[in-house]
Amino acid sequence: MAGSGRRVECLLRSQSKVCPAGNTEDVLRAQLARISSTIARFTTTRARRFALAALAITACTADSPSPTRAVDQQVINPPLPGNLRLGLHARTTVTVGAFSQINADVASPGLAGSVLFDVNATQGFGGFNVLANTVVVNFGASVGHIFGNDITVNGSAAEQSLGLDPEQLPGIPAAAPATPGSSNVTTRQNQARQLCPGQYGEISLGINSTLNLNGGVYHVARLSLADGARLEPSEPVVILVSGALTTGSNAIIRPSPQALHPMTAADIRLEVAGSVTLGDSSQVRAHILAPTGRLTLGRNAQFTGAAWADAISVGPQSFVVAEDALGVTPTVPPPCNDDNACTTDQCVTTDTVAFCRNTPSPTGTSCGDGNLCNGAETCDGAGHCDPGTIARADTPCPDGDVCNGDERCNGFGTCLAGSPLDTNDRNACTSDACDPVTGVSHDPVRDGTTCSGAGVCQAGVCSVSGTVFSEDFVQFQDAPAQCDRWNDFVVNRLIDGSYGRVTMLGTFDLTGVTCSNPVAATRICNALHDGAFDTVFCDGHNWSVGACAGMEVSIDFSVCACNFSPGHTVRPCTNSNWGGVNTETCGAPSQNMTVVCE
Repeated sequence: MAGSGRRVECLLRSQSKVCPAGNTEDVLRAQLARISSTIARFTTTRARRFALAALAITACTADSPSPTRAVDQQVINPPLPGNLRLGLHARTTVTVGAFSQINADVASPGLAGSVLFDVNATQGFGGFNVLANTVVVNFGASVGHIFGNDITVNGSAAEQSLGLDPEQLPGIPAAAPATPGSSNVTTRQNQARQLCPGQYGEISLGINSTLNLNGGVYHVARLSLADGARLEPSEPVVILVSGALTTGSNAIIRPSPQALHPMTAADIRLEVAGSVTLGDSSQVRAHILAPTGRLTLGRNAQFTGAAWADAISVGPQSFVVAEDALGVTPTVPPPCNDDNACTTDQCVTTDTVAFCRNTPSPTGTSCGDGNLCNGAETCDGAGHCDPGTIARADTPCPDGDVCNGDERCNGFGTCLAGSPLDTNDRNACTSDACDPVTGVSHDPVRDGTTCSGAGVCQAGVCSVSGTVFSEDFVQFQDAPAQCDRWNDFVVNRLIDGSYGRVTMLGTFDLTGVTCSNPVAATRICNALHDGAFDTVFCDGHNWSVGACAGMEVSIDFSVCACNFSPGHTVRPCTNSNWGGVNTETCGAPSQNMTVVCE
């Protein structure tokens, strides 16, 4: 350890430090003095840490690498998790009180943002993350994966990654502007009442009272709940508060037990321009957005959902669970929806009360279920939907998408699917597509595009200097149309004449196999045209031509035989075993096969 001017690197627990340049002995004396001071101030636990520090100093040499634990990460600017569950997300600070449990990702996207987990606070099991410029985990506290730039872990962390860019995190959006009214709403102690969506002044809930909200948007000047008060929407709501939101102890904000459909935290969205204070032992299941205020969660509180604010403080012994993602403002349904297509739903407000009115629709009003095959359903005038008359078999029941075929009723009330349209025009120089409304289209590809392995496209046509057969085949399917075009190719388009070369290529062999000897190429192409048997050796390959339920040309293999290793055979008229190019020649995969005589 002796010698001046050496740079000493030390690892003290999970934090790597670089010893300053200079006299090594002076450095060690200074470190030992600091450690001695630590021992004087702390007891046995600190003594154990001194032992670890002493071991680290012993290993502090220029030639020995510093030991690292499994949780110490050397990754700089690591990628962030792809699916963050941000239950607590604050621009400036998130403080988690002692002995609280957070089953959610916790983050602060500010450039100076910080997250603190106080003594014995925990981040529940499930691979959660803590993300902020500064992260502090106090004694006894435990968290998941930390992403940050200034990390202090006096408790424990599953993993640490240095190099967080806070701007990679989602920003805190602005709250939608609230336009409150002048009418205040108050519930007395132990009173229960209902409210319709609209514009209100201050809404105040008395001790142990209950306010049910019908679905819709509420504009409020201020929202307050006394001790034990309950705010229980029975349908999805958005509550825009221009002032503050406060609750007393044991207050509850959650979906109503009488809700017609199951609701989650995302169905109750509170956007608050001011601060949010949730009292001790309160229970909240909602999404809260307070972009310019502090959100304070009291002692022993329970929060389910997502809370985004300027700053967040979670009281001791509280419990937080992430539910749903806090995204854009949700779409809310009309209030008082009874799920009956034969009623007109209305939320009625009087001077003292609010209630739902579901008025039966007039006789003959449509209550159709969208199925043309079971008839046209209509209302009976008493709030009931009468069934329609089942359509006859073969009645059209189009779904608006011509690409998936012509749908028809089966005569028993069910619409049968049609056969999808064939978009492939077997032209390598067109781009095939299908629009749900206009149907199939074949647009020319760019001029000059290679086609059939032996030509180029011009105005949607493959220009080849030679005679070409090029068709697509589908695995395990006969190819009668391709057989007809093959017969036209060999009988009508080939001639008894001279050829300079012949090539076989396809999807799985784009270069193909070519016979470039004019004498041999002429024999191969003429044998195809004449329906004759012939075997020709050319450019290292044996080319065989013969009849096999139609003419066949095969390379390095006899005609009318299956090759289950990669082979080259074209015989379009032999049922579903139409050959293959650089694949099996019986039961081959779907592919294009091309033969060119030029």
